[in-house]
Amino acid sequence: MDETGMTSNARQIVKQQVESGRDELASLYRKDIQELLFTNRSGIRPRMVAQIAEQEVDAFLRALTDSSESVQEHGIWLSQLGVSHQTLLRLGKSTRQFVIAHTDHDLLLDALSIVEQYEEAVALGFAQNHEEIILAEQERIRGALQLAVGRYTVEITEVKKIADQATEANEFKTKFIARISHELRTPLGALMGMSEMLQEGVYGPLNDLQKNLVSRILNNATTLSHIFSELLDQSQIESGQLRLKKEKFSPNAVVESVYSNYLSMALKKGISLHKELTNRVPQTVIGDQARTEQILSNLVVNAIKFTNTGRVNIRIDGQGEANWVLRVEDTGAGISEEDMQMIFEPFRQADETTSRRYGGVGLGLSIVLLLVKAMNGAIRVDSKLGQGSTFTVTLPVQPTQA
Repeated sequence: MDETGMTSNARQIVKQQVESGRDELASLYRKDIQELLFTNRSGIRPRMVAQIAEQEVDAFLRALTDSSESVQEHGIWLSQLGVSHQTLLRLGKSTRQFVIAHTDHDLLLDALSIVEQYEEAVALGFAQNHEEIILAEQERIRGALQLAVGRYTVEITEVKKIADQATEANEFKTKFIARISHELRTPLGALMGMSEMLQEGVYGPLNDLQKNLVSRILNNATTLSHIFSELLDQSQIESGQLRLKKEKFSPNAVVESVYSNYLSMALKKGISLHKELTNRVPQTVIGDQARTEQILSNLVVNAIKFTNTGRVNIRIDGQGEANWVLRVEDTGAGISEEDMQMIFEPFRQADETTSRRYGGVGLGLSIVLLLVKAMNGAIRVDSKLGQGSTFTVTLPVQPTQA
């Protein structure tokens, strides 16, 4: 009798039953690994699947004879390969199912006890190796942080010597963000470029799964690029480095550009996007076309993001000779009175779940407000919870001769 109360003869019988169904068990393991191959951050490569399945069978057979230490070493080996925790649990489930299906009834409880011991030994080795990996990664991160702090501490110290005014501190913040953004956007641009080449089939045709993965990479990279741009805009505007252009442009061109850029975004959500230009709007005006378009784009994106049914309407109107009005209306979720006090604050959104549900870092409306103020304009919000919102921007732009 061993420590589980199972006789060596009974162990031998169970072992023979497992050996007779070895191919079936290995096939179950291969299926488990393949199903989780591209999930849960697994580091396994496809060519390793068969080897891991065979090793799993061998380790289980060893557990049916004498050694638990070798089984623990098997857990370490799985961890070192990059097998995920979810894959480990799936393998254990298949082991139990196989034993139940192939073990004689009078030996089943003893066999399941062996399976439990086997899983505990594998999990112990797996956890020990993961702990070592985590500790090593913590040391690596600590070292990297110390190096980064050391590098930037020199710059910060030098700047602080001359930054005895708030404006100088803001300039440093802007330069720092610009430098960090550049360092991040450069590899991000390369990532997007390579992903687009993959998507276009430059390196050969992709299957549906690969196309989906590449599409997800591009979508997330585009989101990151947009966040970096918002951070730079916020920093430049706050530090007073924003320089508005004075150029002749057409309000109608601004509306057409924003409408065409975000029509597909609205249609994908199942809502309609409308545009309206009254005859009171001058054909051409003087101002900063790019920044005006940015204001309207941010308002339209915000409206589409928070509207699940109905429509979003863009309306441009004139207001006397010197002012004109951009208005974006939606039939979305609306804003409560108390939340309306914070929606223009940087990095703030209407509630804590907004960023998780809709994405973003809460800079879109903040940038709109800062740009409107820089243009000596005004912005007003009319909204009721559950009844949609209307953002009205009044810009003092001198019209030109048509």
